[in-house]
Amino acid sequence: MTASENQTHEAPADLIVERARLAPGTNTGTGTGTVVAELVDVVVRDGRIVTLGPGVGAGVAARERIVADGGLITAPFTEPHSHPDKALSRRSIGPLGLPSPLTDRPSLMQRQRDLKATFTREEVADRAGAFLRLAAAQGVGTVAGQTDIDTVTGLTSFEGVMDAREAHADLLDLRVTAFPQEGLVQDPGAYDLVAAALAAGADRVGGWPNNERSPEDQLTHLDQVFELAERFGVGIDINIDYFTDPTERLLLPLAERTLAHGMRGLVNANHVGALETYAEDDARKVIEKVAEAGITVTVCPTNLSGSRPYRGVSRAADLLAAGVTVAAGTGNLQDNWEPFGNLDPLDTARLAWHAVPLSDEDDQGVETAWRLVTDHAARAAGVPFGTLRPGEPADFVVLAATSLTHALRNEPGPRWSVRGGRIVASCRGEIWTAPIPEGVR
Repeated sequence: MTASENQTHEAPADLIVERARLAPGTNTGTGTGTVVAELVDVVVRDGRIVTLGPGVGAGVAARERIVADGGLITAPFTEPHSHPDKALSRRSIGPLGLPSPLTDRPSLMQRQRDLKATFTREEVADRAGAFLRLAAAQGVGTVAGQTDIDTVTGLTSFEGVMDAREAHADLLDLRVTAFPQEGLVQDPGAYDLVAAALAAGADRVGGWPNNERSPEDQLTHLDQVFELAERFGVGIDINIDYFTDPTERLLLPLAERTLAHGMRGLVNANHVGALETYAEDDARKVIEKVAEAGITVTVCPTNLSGSRPYRGVSRAADLLAAGVTVAAGTGNLQDNWEPFGNLDPLDTARLAWHAVPLSDEDDQGVETAWRLVTDHAARAAGVPFGTLRPGEPADFVVLAATSLTHALRNEPGPRWSVRGGRIVASCRGEIWTAPIPEGVR
C-alpha cells in the first residue's frame, strides 16, 4: 500500500492546519530556534501534534481544518500582568454613586476600596469569566492575574476568580497571584488572608511595598512577601516602584533579597516606573543587580497616558540590553484605573514598540516587541513557552497575518485559538471602507 493510500484509510485527524508560516521564535524542537522557510501543515490527533511539515496534511481527512494561507502559527500568547477580579467593574462606578472622574491617587484608592467592598463572589466570577473568554478569543493561553486580598474584600475576590478559573480551564490557564493591595503592615489581617489564599491554591504571592507608610514598613512588607513565598514554595509577582517618583527605591532591595533567599528566576516585578527617574549611574547599578537576580520585569505600555500620577514604562530598553527578560502586559481593563482595553496582545506589542522605544531596522525591534507578549511574557508568568513539534500538546494560535509587522499592524482577518487540539475560540477583525472610485486602481 502506498503512503497516500495509507493516509486515505487512516482515521480522520481531529484538526489540520494547512499552509501556515512558523512565527519567528517558535520552538519546533529542532535546536535551531525556528526557521522553517516553507509553509507547513500541522496534523492533530487526540489533542497532540502528530506531524508538522510542508505538505504533511495533503490527502489526510480531518474533522476540522484551518486554512492558514501563509498566516503565522505560534504558541499561545501570555498575558503577564492583569487584574481579573477588577476587570469590567467600571460599569458599576456610576450606579453606585461613586465620584468620577478622579485623577489623584488617594481618591482613586478610596474609590477602589468603596467599589470592591460591594463585590460578591458570584459577581467577581461573572466578570472574571468574561475577561478570560475575551483573552482566549485573542489567542492568550496563559493569564497571570493579581487578585486583591485584604480586609476590605477578604477572600471574596479571590474565591470568585478561582471559580472563573475552574469554569474556563478548557480555554486557558490562569495563574493567580494573592495580591495584598492595601498593604501587609498598614492592613493588619491581610497577611493571614494571603496565607489562606496560598493554602487554597493561589500560584504566587504578590505585594506593593511602596504603599506602606514608612520606609521601615516598606522593607517589612518585602520581607513578609519573601517569608510567604518560602513558606508555601511559590514564586513572587510584585508591583514595585510603581510611579515615576525618584524617592521610590525598592527595586534594589527586591533584587538583594531575591539573591539572599535563593529565588533567582522566581520573581517578577511589575511597572518599575521610578527607575526612569534615577541618575544614569544609579540606574545602571540597579539594572545590573536585577539582571544578576534573574528578575523579570513586566511593563504596561498603557501607563504612558491616562494615569495620574504618570507611571511610565521603566527603562525597558536598558533592561533588555542588560539581559533582563522584559514582558509587556495589559494591567487594568475597564475598571477603576483604566476605562479601555481589549486584552489583545498584538495591540500591547505595538504600543510597546512605541513606548520602549524599539527600532524597526532589520525587523529586530518588531521581533523584540513580539517577544514581549510571547516567550518573554511566558517567563514573566512563570510558565514555559509552548513547543510546536510532534508529540507535544496541540496548543497554538493561527493568525491571518503573514509576518510580524503585519501582525502588529493588526490587519483584518481571522484568528484561531487551539487548545488540546480543539478550536476553543476565534475572532475576526473587519475594516469597512468606502467603495473604490471607478477608474482608480
